[in-house]
Amino acid sequence: MNPPVDHGAQPERTRLAWRRTVLSATACALLLVRLAFERGLDDVGALALALGLLCWLALLLVAQRRIRAMERQHPAGVARTMAAVTVCCALTGVLGVLLILW
Repeated sequence: MNPPVDHGAQPERTRLAWRRTVLSATACALLLVRLAFERGLDDVGALALALGLLCWLALLLVAQRRIRAMERQHPAGVARTMAAVTVCCALTGVLGVLLILW
């Protein structure tokens, strides 16, 4: 019989890291909204705004899924999760640059 493993505060730190990631993405999404309205909401601005908000929503859902998987102690697909987060963050940055240059 194996004794239970005590992971200490690691799950709490990981959960807080996901929350910080979502908070940072929220700030970026709000900056995209502000930039889109300052530049005028033409076709390109509206498309960039819609894609930016879609990226934010996807990141929010991925983070929530990871937090729930940690609570159930079910390992989820880490590679897929990191790929989704990377794509969302990179696309948000590209949309910001597009809005600035357009």
